[in-house]
Amino acid sequence: MVQKHSRKRNVQVHLNQLSRRRILRTASLIGTAGTISLLVPGLLHARDSDPPEITLPSIKIGACGPFSGPAKHTGDAIKQGILMALEDARTAGEVPITIDGTLHDIDIVWVDSRSAPASAVNAATDAITRQNVKLMIGGWHSSVALALMETEADLNTIHIGHLGASQYIAAKINDDPQRYRGWFKGWPSPPKLAGLYGAPLKYMRKQGLWQPANNRAAILVEDSAFGRGWGEALMTSLSEAGFDPLPYDVAALDETEFRPLLNKYKSEQVSLVAMTSTGDVAVSNFVRQFKELGIKALLIGHGLRWSSNWYAVTGDASNFVIAMDSAMPIALWQRWWVRRFKAKYGEDPSIPAAGFHYDYTRMAIRALNTANTFDFNTLTATLSQLSYKGVWNYYQFSTEPGAHALSANEVMTGHFMKGFYLPMVQLFDGQAKIIWPIKYAEQRFRQPPWI
Repeated sequence: MVQKHSRKRNVQVHLNQLSRRRILRTASLIGTAGTISLLVPGLLHARDSDPPEITLPSIKIGACGPFSGPAKHTGDAIKQGILMALEDARTAGEVPITIDGTLHDIDIVWVDSRSAPASAVNAATDAITRQNVKLMIGGWHSSVALALMETEADLNTIHIGHLGASQYIAAKINDDPQRYRGWFKGWPSPPKLAGLYGAPLKYMRKQGLWQPANNRAAILVEDSAFGRGWGEALMTSLSEAGFDPLPYDVAALDETEFRPLLNKYKSEQVSLVAMTSTGDVAVSNFVRQFKELGIKALLIGHGLRWSSNWYAVTGDASNFVIAMDSAMPIALWQRWWVRRFKAKYGEDPSIPAAGFHYDYTRMAIRALNTANTFDFNTLTATLSQLSYKGVWNYYQFSTEPGAHALSANEVMTGHFMKGFYLPMVQLFDGQAKIIWPIKYAEQRFRQPPWI
């Protein structure tokens, strides 16, 4: 639970609530964190008066994630990002939030999905019906998202920024946009972003940077809605770029033994191997076993960096791996955020797990202050119109399927800080270096010496 405000923070109760709401609405239009402290200089002087303790009413927000199970490390990073967001929102004066003209504190209820749809449904149902959670934020697995969509639609609960990426989620929204109008999909579908490896790989071949022996490609995905959706999108992208992808293979989220499958790829003499999994252990084992068996192919390790300890568990086996699965600290404010995170938690962040949840938490707070209510129709309308410049992306939900989103309520893609954006990187000695697009490249692609 989030701790109650200190005496210094409670002084905000003395602000005229209507004026504060107007300030927050202005802040939402400006889109700059910390606007309140700039617009209300008198607040700094008021803090010297040491007002009496005032207890604020609290509202409960549910934070979804795999806080136990095969992706627990990811769940830990999600918690870190959300707690850091709340701390920064308090400093910026965005919390307490204004609901129906009254200031409220925020309590977080951790809704543990355990990486399993049934567990997620049980936990979310308990949080909403028994613990009185008013709003849900965040989440990780697509299979969990597909299950939660049904439960939360039945319970008339809004969910902001779940990171389930699968296009099957978008298809469900398209089939019944009215029923799922409270579901705001926080990661673009693979056909719009994460599956688009074909173009940069084609460019690298054309420039002579990568000289594969043939066009054959093998694909392994986790056995989930996300995995199958990514596999389908990648096969299409590779085919359009002139590759010959084999039908994708599937493996369980907690699979650890990949040698038989890798030996099959070796015998088929593929020149490209692509894999994805949201299971920390699965993806690291695959990378290590790929190196161990000496597969003479380029490896796409989509999702390897979703765990902040990826290099500790893969070591040099991750060298030369390429991925397009995460934002990167391109701008100075992003590098500063990474430094602050590392100083606070003692480790480098998983940007999707910690960073994106940081952004969606701040966006949810902005939406609540702007709407000034938990009324379902008012809050969904606010979110549909809201644009938010976060640390890692520019976030805006689509109102209909189009060039930048597969469905309504899906976060829209775009160029850097013009939408949701992921560059391609290559890994060396625990560091990720941008190699695509060329505009942001930190170095050129390097062909693995075993090819």
